[in-house]
Amino acid sequence: MTKRKALAFTLIAALFLPNTPILSNEAAAATSHKAKATVTATKLEELSINDLNQKAKATLNHVKEVIPDLKNYHIASIVKENVVTTSGPIERLEVILTSTPDGTTPDFGVVHVNASTGELIAVDIQNGLPSSKEVLADEEAIKKGKEHLKLLFGKQAEKYKFSQIHSSTVQDNKTQILVIYTSPDHYINVTMDRVGKLKAIKKDIYPKTELEGKNK
Repeated sequence: MTKRKALAFTLIAALFLPNTPILSNEAAAATSHKAKATVTATKLEELSINDLNQKAKATLNHVKEVIPDLKNYHIASIVKENVVTTSGPIERLEVILTSTPDGTTPDFGVVHVNASTGELIAVDIQNGLPSSKEVLADEEAIKKGKEHLKLLFGKQAEKYKFSQIHSSTVQDNKTQILVIYTSPDHYINVTMDRVGKLKAIKKDIYPKTELEGKNK
């Protein structure tokens, strides 16, 4: 296994560690919806940036451009997967981005893109949370979340309407905020740190099963 592949494998494995912001985000969203998303993904092949179509390349470039934390990250791996969504199966790209500032433990991000259409599905940024004692008020967080949607989706962000807001404690008692917006056909979850910096955006497009112990 090459160093590049080994790093990518390590980063992907880190996504499934307990107490990470990603898992906390999904847990909060699942609780709010009283259902858990079921993602069935089958790996098809590993790719390079040159293998992607222009729409997918444009989406990746746009994500890196509008999210400052990702501007200097490089691509560690790209995997094409077949996944089942609520509208049927699609081919999805899972792009692992990484950066190692000042020789520290690598920061990384995960971007999911529809391999055919270039549609952005999700972004997760794993580079820690601030220890600031200030926390955005709900109204400010809702507004800030919508600003992140506008940066990433442009005019399409107008279709998303506020639905719910939650806060949770992760990473050594640090706080993150989850704002859920809804559109005619899906939810979108926006996770920020306590001062409004973007940590994750995920379209809720996967089939769900009712959580045990929850009333329908």
